Amino acid sequence: MSLETELAKFWEWANMTPETYNEQRGLGEWEVEYPGWEVLYKVANEALEQLNQEFNHDLAQLLVYALSIDNEAGLLLKSVEEKLDDKLRFVRKAVYSDQPQARWQMAELLSHTEVEGREKMLLHLINSEEDKYVKRRALLSLSQVNPTKAIELAKPYVRDTDPFLKLVAKEIIKKKV
Repeated sequence: MSLETELAKFWEWANMTPETYNEQRGLGEWEVEYPGWEVLYKVANEALEQLNQEFNHDLAQLLVYALSIDNEAGLLLKSVEEKLDDKLRFVRKAVYSDQPQARWQMAELLSHTEVEGREKMLLHLINSEEDKYVKRRALLSLSQVNPTKAIELAKPYVRDTDPFLKLVAKEIIKKKV
């Protein structure tokens, strides 16, 4: 049993690949019906232990995919938070990945986890992100890390066409520091 093997089983079950997942996933939530979660969680947690011993970019990428498809349950995010000793390289890998479902979870993690450059990573997600959900989550997280900067960055979004981004921006500004 390996994480690569278990992810391959998921992709076969979903009739997708990591590359097609973002376009074809729809509204999501169907991922929770995958019958192999128990084994997938087990090997993902073993992979976290391996990363604690020695960082491996390929293994970290597999974990990014696992994190992405676990976006509804959030159990892997909790495992990353609790079990990964040095989070920085993994967080960077996920923040700069092609998986928006992993990126928003990293924004969430960065709201309450100290890692070097966390504000810079949140700013990257806000300023370069096309996915409005990721942008909203990053703005909310930044409001916990640097409320003044979050208010400044939220101001242009009060007129955004996305009603949820507009709402988040107004909430951030309303709180003020």
